[in-house]
Amino acid sequence: MVPALKEETMTATDAPRFVVATHVKAGRDDDFEAFLRDVVVPAEVRVRPHQVGMWHLMRPATDQPEGTSRAWIMTFHGPSTLDDWDLEPLFVEAYGPDASREHLGHFLDMVEGEQTVYAVESVL
Repeated sequence: MVPALKEETMTATDAPRFVVATHVKAGRDDDFEAFLRDVVVPAEVRVRPHQVGMWHLMRPATDQPEGTSRAWIMTFHGPSTLDDWDLEPLFVEAYGPDASREHLGHFLDMVEGEQTVYAVESVL
């Protein structure tokens, strides 16, 4: 059983190393959020506990101003490479190859286009 995660476990306060923008298909926001909560987080807790609390998820605002791009934003913190955050090996390790393929297919079904990834560093 995966322990319940409390909101305060997401405590990274340093500048992120990576920022990822993900465009989710219309009407799939709740599915996407549930997928991250119910599939990604338990996998991370199970096989990569050192990454717990090292990422944040931000949902698109419900009151999107005109001219803005609507995307889910994930920030990844700490000393890591982009490969450390790849879902495929995480799912294979946590759930096995068959369930991993199923989870990745579900993820891709919710996402519209490619994710945009930014590697960043703090200047101020």
